[in-house]
Order: sequence, then structure tokens, then C-alpha cells
Amino acid sequence: MANSILKGFNLSKIVSGVNNTIGIVNKAIPIYKQVTPIVKNVKSAFSSVTSIKEAAKEAEIKEIKSMERPITNFKKVNNTNGNRSELNLDTLTFFQ
Repeated sequence: MANSILKGFNLSKIVSGVNNTIGIVNKAIPIYKQVTPIVKNVKSAFSSVTSIKEAAKEAEIKEIKSMERPITNFKKVNNTNGNRSELNLDTLTFFQ
């Protein structure tokens, strides 16, 4: 039985298999080195797009807040010092 196993192993077949494997590895390494930076750049591009969207949302919120104005009520109050009326400003601020 051991004799039949040894007949199956041929040195030229082993060398040929190793040579083919080394050839495949030599082709795969440069491809890996070229693709790795591209993948990293895509990841950073997605993160920068996300941060740009967040900055745009913050700018929009600031713009909306700058457009908000407090509501004021103007009431005329009769002054007890004569017939002269003064303007009383009661302010109600809903947005800050």
C-alpha cells in the first residue's frame, strides 16, 4: 500500500503545482496592492459625504433659527398723569 502511494507522487508534478501556485500569487499581489488604496478612498469618500450632509443640515437649522423673530404685543396703557397715553411693550418670546 505504501508503495502505491509513493508511485502517485511524482517530483515533476509537485514542482509543477508549486510553480503554478507561485505564478497565481505573483499575479494576485499587484492586484491587491492596486485595489487596497481604492477601497480606502471609497470609504473616506463616503465618510466625507456624510459629514457634508451633516454640515448642510446644521447650516439649514442655523438659517431657520436666524429667520425666527419673537412675537411682540403692543398695548396702550393710560397713564394716571393726565390724558397722555404711553406705549407699553410686553414681549412674548417663543423662539430662542
